[in-house]
Amino acid sequence: MPIRVDLLALEPNVPGRACLTVKKWQGGEEQLEFSIQRNQDGFYLQDQKAWSNNPFWFKVSRFALAASGEALEAQVGPEVVDPLLEGGANSQFQIELREQNLGHADKGVVRPGVGLLPSTAGGQTRSTYGGVDLSAPVVPEPEAEIPELPELFLPVAEPEPEPTPAPAEPVYTPPPAPVKKSKKGLIALLIVVLLLLAAGIGYWFYQRTPAPAPTVAAPAPAATNAEACTLDSMNSVPELTFVQTCIKAAPDSAKLLEIINQAKASKHCGVAQRLYANRAQAGDPLIANAYAREYDPKYLKASECFPTADNATAAYWYETILAQDPNNAEAKQRFEELQK
Repeated sequence: MPIRVDLLALEPNVPGRACLTVKKWQGGEEQLEFSIQRNQDGFYLQDQKAWSNNPFWFKVSRFALAASGEALEAQVGPEVVDPLLEGGANSQFQIELREQNLGHADKGVVRPGVGLLPSTAGGQTRSTYGGVDLSAPVVPEPEAEIPELPELFLPVAEPEPEPTPAPAEPVYTPPPAPVKKSKKGLIALLIVVLLLLAAGIGYWFYQRTPAPAPTVAAPAPAATNAEACTLDSMNSVPELTFVQTCIKAAPDSAKLLEIINQAKASKHCGVAQRLYANRAQAGDPLIANAYAREYDPKYLKASECFPTADNATAAYWYETILAQDPNNAEAKQRFEELQK
């Protein structure tokens, strides 16, 4: 039986790194190696993110047992993640895993999962291939610098002279009048300082206030949820931006299928692939079933976006459905037939 292989984002997500998860492997856990072959030209991934017609084997000294106990896991880096994320809309990848002593070997389909980021996306926190929170990163405007006001110095009061020893016959001497005058002067000086500060701050705000701008047309409002997934938006914004905003709008399954069909009809194949993969991997059985049928030879309706059948890919998505709904009779039947 073919192995099931998933390339999943780490927690926390790290651009250019992923977890290679293998299920149904019947061999050992140590001294393994794998090769990756793409479908459109049969080339194999090499160690420098290049492709060649000769198999290249990525060696893994040991796979760890997943917490569930049902899979093996190993971390991979940009040399594997980046080329798979850069694949075209119709790219599919086959992985072969084998023991380095040429013992047990098996094959399966591998594809980038939800949340993966290329190594060039350092600083981003969400995925582009199938994404959860797809809002584009916003660069904050620099905060306005507050100019320094002139430093004001308060006069330092001189210490009062120490009282002279009292004469033999104590005589009460009232405080001299000049002391009261000096306190009044200090209060007046503080008032002047406060006025100067208020004037300086007022002058700064006045300088920062822009002159009235000429009347211009108001900028177009941001796309609403209803506009995020329209054909007009698909034709006017970059593919990744459309996918991010449409996924964020969270249309229901039936509406998303309409959007995918519009994308196929208008030859936006990358949009169709990304929307399919995002919702199918998130556990939507209706979308996963429709995606499986795009590759199932029993249901295939050849189009520019999905020109040929692919049994392994169809089986992958039927198996995804069974992971959520083991009693799905149709998915189980098609999965078993495609394994023959």
